[in-house]
This record gives sequence, structure tokens and C-alpha cells, in this order.
Amino acid sequence: MPQPVDPLTIVVVRTGGFAGLRRAWRVEVEGPEVDAWAPLVDACPWAGPAASAAGADRFSWEVAAVRGRDDRRAVLAEGDAAGPWRELIEKVQTDGTVVAPRDLSESGCG
Repeated sequence: MPQPVDPLTIVVVRTGGFAGLRRAWRVEVEGPEVDAWAPLVDACPWAGPAASAAGADRFSWEVAAVRGRDDRRAVLAEGDAAGPWRELIEKVQTDGTVVAPRDLSESGCG
């Protein structure tokens, strides 16, 4: 009998820009969908260096991926949100749900 797969929750929060507003997106997947998202999450350099300084009117990104006990989090400056990070961020924005940043603290992810 196959082992149950822990659900995966990914949250992306964008802060900054001209108005300094926070926007957030969230995706929650279970079962076979986790296998489609896991390579995107695993490709990101979570243990990489801290984000470089954000410039004026630039975005910064907070990315969290939680699956069971595996809780990964990163803060990225706009210029650091490239390669696998950009792919993950764009997929969450496209496939996820827009959420109010204030609602993220209740979810434990964000």
C-alpha cells in the first residue's frame, strides 16, 4: 500500500514597488499534484545566501514551502528572484489564489 503524501503549501508574498504594497499568493496541493510541484520547490537554492539589498521602488519576495515537517523559507530581493525562484514564483501566481497578506499568519505559512 503506498504511503500517503503530505500536502504541500506554497506562499509567495511580494512587498515593495512604488506604493510599497504587499500582495500574496498561495497554492495548496495534495496527492499526485505534489509530485508535479516538488521539482520546482527542490530546484530553488533555499540554503543560498541572504537576499541582496532592495533598491528604492523595487520588490522583495518572501517564499515559503511547507510539506509535513519540511518547512523552507527564503527572502529574496527582486534581482535574486531569477532562475528556479522566478519559475516557482510565477507558477504560484498563475495557479494559486490571491490572499490577503494579513490572513497568512493564521495559516502557519507566510
